[in-house]
Amino acid sequence: MRAFVAIAILGGIGACSPQLQNVQITNRTTRQIESVYVYPLGSPDHGPSRGSLAPNGSTSLSLRPGNLEVLAVSAKVTIDEHTRDKPSVSRGFELHGPMQVIFYDADAKPPEVDNPGVIGVPFTLRKSNQSDDHSPLEPLPE
Repeated sequence: MRAFVAIAILGGIGACSPQLQNVQITNRTTRQIESVYVYPLGSPDHGPSRGSLAPNGSTSLSLRPGNLEVLAVSAKVTIDEHTRDKPSVSRGFELHGPMQVIFYDADAKPPEVDNPGVIGVPFTLRKSNQSDDHSPLEPLPE
């Protein structure tokens, strides 16, 4: 009888815990995303990085439902001959089912960002301070 009660209690605990949801994270920029963090919304502790993403790369995570925040830190870029930047971007979202998070540059929004179940997170890159420099931003060589 005790074994039956223990099984019933453990079964009840499993039924009460929230089911993990799949989140696909995709990099639609032309540069490496060096670190991706996913953590409770507003938490000062971002925890460990969930990895890096190559351009057009993606990864899947299984996460508990709730209010979360995603943060991406890009590879360093050259703005002009005197300026370098390491762009980062974050966004909060409510996870209650499968979802896709797409990081992209604000001037190159991918069409799938407008689909249901997709959250777009745009990087806004700094512009050059030199008026005669019209070259595109490129990642720095390693």
